[in-house]
Amino acid sequence: MFNRAEYKARALEQLKGRWKGPCLVTAASVVVLFGFEFASGLLAKSEYGIALSQFVGLFFVAAIAIINMVSAYVHLKLSRSLTPITSDDVLVAIGDYSVKGILGLLWYELWAFLWALLFYIPGIVKMYAYSQMFFVMIENPDIGPRKAMNISKVLTYGHKADLFVMDLSFWGWSLLCILSLGIGAIWLVPYIQTTKANAYTALKTEALESGRLKIADFAK
Repeated sequence: MFNRAEYKARALEQLKGRWKGPCLVTAASVVVLFGFEFASGLLAKSEYGIALSQFVGLFFVAAIAIINMVSAYVHLKLSRSLTPITSDDVLVAIGDYSVKGILGLLWYELWAFLWALLFYIPGIVKMYAYSQMFFVMIENPDIGPRKAMNISKVLTYGHKADLFVMDLSFWGWSLLCILSLGIGAIWLVPYIQTTKANAYTALKTEALESGRLKIADFAK
């Protein structure tokens, strides 16, 4: 059974006394992404603007992919251990999962785009079907993006609407973030991502107990 209230309550307990690490990760991610946006805007006005802007865009995509993996690593660890998040965790995530994150994001975006070509709604449905693949790759380093995506589709079977409603349940907090000029996102993002890590663990447990997945499916 999907219990979003339980996942959210557990996330707040898991973050208690340990907000600093994930909040710093969120803040650093925002700085990096805005830095790329700012650089792209400046370069676009130069003599070779378009080419340079596209070049920076490639690094921007890579940065998003790496941030996705760092976020998945940090919040999955946060949801499963009692130790604080440190800079070492970020370095491990960057060093061990950057390439896989880039490949994973490209694979994810490709299929989300192809489904979106049909209609907007199928694209959104598939985005939720693929939503667990980054957690899968973090937890199982030997699994590549393609297999992680297939596992994610099994994990989210019958729960895509639940995941969508869970995202909607943060709408009030998101509105407050907008009113705070985005500053509140430094605390909201860790709350959301830790909640999603809890949901991932629950989805995996359900899939294993129901027989839809086996431990062997998480091997290379």
